[in-house]
Amino acid sequence: MKNKKLFIVLLISITIILLLYYVFGQGHRYAKSYANRLFAYQLPKKTKIIEKDFDYGVLYGGGPRGSGGYPTMVAHMKLSSELSEKEIFNHYNKNKFEIFFEGYETIKKNSEGKKWYEGQKSTGKTLSDEMNKDEPINFIVQYRTEFNYPFFIDFH
Repeated sequence: MKNKKLFIVLLISITIILLLYYVFGQGHRYAKSYANRLFAYQLPKKTKIIEKDFDYGVLYGGGPRGSGGYPTMVAHMKLSSELSEKEIFNHYNKNKFEIFFEGYETIKKNSEGKKWYEGQKSTGKTLSDEMNKDEPINFIVQYRTEFNYPFFIDFH
């Protein structure tokens, strides 16, 4: 009888812990699924990943239109490529990703140290179509979006 009560208490405790993990881990899971839109996008040929990361939060990332109290997810990849600026732009602009070529980006950070990029986004107008075989160019590709999820509570 005592073992049965212990088993029931243990089962209820595990269920509550799993439920809390599910509810409070939702933001990360939703943000990661949005970040994978960028991370799963096929790299162009002759391109290497230097760094990739994502983060999310309310009052973070500059928000595409201001956060409005919703979390903003920012995924970015720092890449190096032998392709021309024009080829890089054409590859990533199809999905409306933000593209910052080296020297035209500014790193922004919030009070928690979460970073995102701003600066002069490439529009495709004055890009070089010269290959960068001898000296690969570095650039940032970034994806920002606001999102919402069940059980989201804004404490800000």
